[in-house]
Amino acid sequence: MSRHPMENRFSRRQFMRRAGGAAIALPTMSAILAACGKPGTTSGDDGSSGSAERQIARPDDPVTLPLKGEPIPADTPIEAGATLQVYNWDAYMYKKVLKDFEDEFGVTVEWTTFNNQEEGIQKLVSGQVKPDVFFSTIDYISRLVEKDLLLPLTHELLPNMESNVWPAFSNPGPFYDVGWQYTVPYTIYTTGVAYRRDRVDDASAAEQGYDLCWNADYSGAISYYDSYRDALGMALVRGGDMDPNTGDQASITAAKDSILQILNDYNGRLTINGTFAKLPEGEFTVSQAWSGDIVGAKWYLPKGTSEDVLGFWFPDDKVGLISNDTIVIPTTAQNPRLAHEFLNFFLDEVHGYENFASWNGYQPPFTSINPGKLISDKVVPPDLEKAVVTEEMFTKGLVPGELTPEVDQLWLDAWNEIQAGGS
Repeated sequence: MSRHPMENRFSRRQFMRRAGGAAIALPTMSAILAACGKPGTTSGDDGSSGSAERQIARPDDPVTLPLKGEPIPADTPIEAGATLQVYNWDAYMYKKVLKDFEDEFGVTVEWTTFNNQEEGIQKLVSGQVKPDVFFSTIDYISRLVEKDLLLPLTHELLPNMESNVWPAFSNPGPFYDVGWQYTVPYTIYTTGVAYRRDRVDDASAAEQGYDLCWNADYSGAISYYDSYRDALGMALVRGGDMDPNTGDQASITAAKDSILQILNDYNGRLTINGTFAKLPEGEFTVSQAWSGDIVGAKWYLPKGTSEDVLGFWFPDDKVGLISNDTIVIPTTAQNPRLAHEFLNFFLDEVHGYENFASWNGYQPPFTSINPGKLISDKVVPPDLEKAVVTEEMFTKGLVPGELTPEVDQLWLDAWNEIQAGGS
């Protein structure tokens, strides 16, 4: 297993989850995609606003997206000697696996990166970039479709979806894209609390749960994500509001106040690298954590420090924050057949697993993966079994999805207060 240079590791999530700050520095996603319409309206073929409501996808209210355009024919030949344009977060794919793809198909992959989802979609909408393959979070899929930016997928060219991926993504398909007409899953992750097992024993961590981040005993050594959806989302769940997309002002205010308590009363720090870098180095004792970050934290342990110092808590009932990233093919694709091969390649049990186990730490939703296998393969340290994501978690978990512009503004207003009020 290769060791990764610290300046590059996990920059996908470093960049993406600075969206709280990016929401101020860059146009909001609602503004970027304003031409797509907003929930409550649809756009006509001429770009005019219609009267039909656009449904916001939720796990208990799934959406079948409208078919815009036609999938490419299954007998479309692979573009020989092509240069496949891939537009992604930096350091989110293993270069060795990309080289394997190039060698297998006799092509070149040209990798272009964006710093956060806002930047990526803004350049896609403007036509500044015209990729064959794009990586998107789930909460913007419907607006990309409405904007005619995504190509419907040809299922016959993606056999690994049916054979390797959790049925929740293929039959009937994920709630945000029933029938997986436009998306395939890339990685999936939960949000819990990481801790140093040499400072916090497992029994105490299990008893405290989310309160690990609100414990005065760890003052000065608490890390919390610098990301408005993730930060407020976990604080909401801790406070008893189990809707990670809530528009309830009182709940949002309570979540905001609880985060300010971490910052001001317990000298906590908003940061994006607390889990994967600073906690293994010993700077933090507890940290809000994506499962992929704590799995990858082993690469940052000082020489001679055992992996058993790393711990991770997630609710035993599996009802916690969970999400996934997707791979899509934009309508700008010049090599759509090769793009399908790229998607299918990373859905392969060998290539997708190597990408996860040897590089990014974020797990693909493969049926072949189970906690025992990951631990026996030494991909996940034995004491991090709770960081392994199961299909049950996806079907039971709390998924941050698309927000209406009005609700998104409530969240951003709270986040601005947090950033201004932290001492």
